[in-house]
This record gives sequence, C-alpha cells and structure tokens, in this order.
Amino acid sequence: MVFPALALSVLIAGFGVWGIVKPASLLAFLARWQTREGLWAGAALRLIFGLALWFAAPLSRFPTALQVVGVIFVVAGIAMPFIGLARFTSMVAWWLNKPPSFTRVWSVVTLALGVFFVWAVAG
Repeated sequence: MVFPALALSVLIAGFGVWGIVKPASLLAFLARWQTREGLWAGAALRLIFGLALWFAAPLSRFPTALQVVGVIFVVAGIAMPFIGLARFTSMVAWWLNKPPSFTRVWSVVTLALGVFFVWAVAG
C-alpha cells in the first residue's frame, strides 16, 4: 500500500503547487465538484487515501502520525455523504468566495502536508 499512499501524497502536493501558481484555475476546478457525484468522489478519495496511509504507516518514518491522519481521512470520507449535497455545495461555495491570497495560503499548507506525506511514506 506504499505506492497508492505515495501517489496520492504527490497528488496533494501537486494541488498545493497548483493553488499557489494559479489559484483561480484551482477554484474553477473545485467549482465543478459541486454535484452529487463530486460529493461521492470526494468521499471515496478520502477513504482511499486514509486507508492507504493506514496500511503504509508501518513502513513509514512516522507510523503513529500517519495512522492517526489515516483514521481522520477515513472518518471524513464516511461522514461526507451524511452532510448532504446542499451543505457540501455551501462549503464549496464558501471556498470559492475567498480571495486568491486565501487560496494561496491554504495551498502552501496543502503543499507542505503533501511533501510531508511523500517524505514520511517514502522513508
């Protein structure tokens, strides 16, 4: 399970870079997820990443931390469908209404987390 965790970690870091370089483009991509399918896809991605972190954790540099984060992602993935499409859409709309500087700051955090996950899993 190291490869899926590593691939998804690189994807997270990539989203961070995208948000730093082209925040409007990232937000346009995010806007397309305001559908029932987007809600389910987001839930599935969280579940997959959480499970990948959980199973990759024993071989990582920070097994306990990655297992905790994995559990958080799994719980978030399970909870997402229960929030409903209307609430999900309003949460996405909240992000879309923020200025580019806000997106850039959170993208730096996303990049840092992605790089940390890559480093921890690749260890």
